[in-house]
Amino acid sequence: MEFGRRFAVGSLLAWLAITLMWWALAFAPLPAAEDWLARARAVCFGTLPNGLPDTWGWGALIISPLAMLGLLIALFGRDLRQAVLDLADRKSGLVAIGLVAAIPLAGILWVGQRIAEARTLDTVFETAHDVGPLPASYPTGTELAPDLDLVDQRGEIVSIDSLRGKPTLVTFAFGHCVTMCPVVVKIVREAAAELPPGEVSVVIVSLDPWRDTVSSLPTLTKAWQVDTLPEAHVLTGDVDEVLGVLEAWNMPIQRDEQTGDISHPGLITIIAPDGTRAYSFSTPPTEWVVEAVRRVMNDSAPSAVLGR
Repeated sequence: MEFGRRFAVGSLLAWLAITLMWWALAFAPLPAAEDWLARARAVCFGTLPNGLPDTWGWGALIISPLAMLGLLIALFGRDLRQAVLDLADRKSGLVAIGLVAAIPLAGILWVGQRIAEARTLDTVFETAHDVGPLPASYPTGTELAPDLDLVDQRGEIVSIDSLRGKPTLVTFAFGHCVTMCPVVVKIVREAAAELPPGEVSVVIVSLDPWRDTVSSLPTLTKAWQVDTLPEAHVLTGDVDEVLGVLEAWNMPIQRDEQTGDISHPGLITIIAPDGTRAYSFSTPPTEWVVEAVRRVMNDSAPSAVLGR
């Protein structure tokens, strides 16, 4: 293959590689601890609540690569066509063409999966806000909450005893999660923001002690936007310690050993000031969590009226 055709093919492959990296920046699951990557994504494409690019971000993802491809075709169209014909004459060339064609196809399928995950988030949020107020007859618990004894982002050991004296919102998430975790973290964060400052604690227990290490907790706390809450604790520990806590809290998880992805329900629990597990929800609306905290406070101190 003469130099001109080689240069044309090399330019096309470079375009493909750059386009794939561009799309990966927009759609690849990012660890919550990698704050600079999240900021870069927001600057380049914008970020909607469901994790997808904003409208102008889609334009950058589609128009820019197509404009570059059009320029390549305009400059090297004849050389590219002849290079494809030359490759098609050989069996190894056909294999190479098939591999190159399969890469963008796999990318399209992968992006489609990410879009489907984002749509799932939208559905969960919409469903959670269409169920009406918290029923007066919603069941409450009286058993003491299992202990935690895990390390938070300040390096302190957090236990149920250390949380006594005020209601506590407990949920479970992990830094690499892009589906359920953003939902439950957003619910507890918004619920805490609707209540008087300092009147409720927030505890987020990591489901992924393999990757969510103690050193990553400060960045994880900031990425989940709970760093501004006066009483927020993001907890982790050794693998065995965390798994023991999950078992005690009846928190089922399924971990993919190859990818590290973890499937889990959106459990949110309200712990009363005396340490009892008063309410348990699965991805509830924010209004339910706020109302449950108010009921817990009213039950523990009849003369107190919280947030009313």
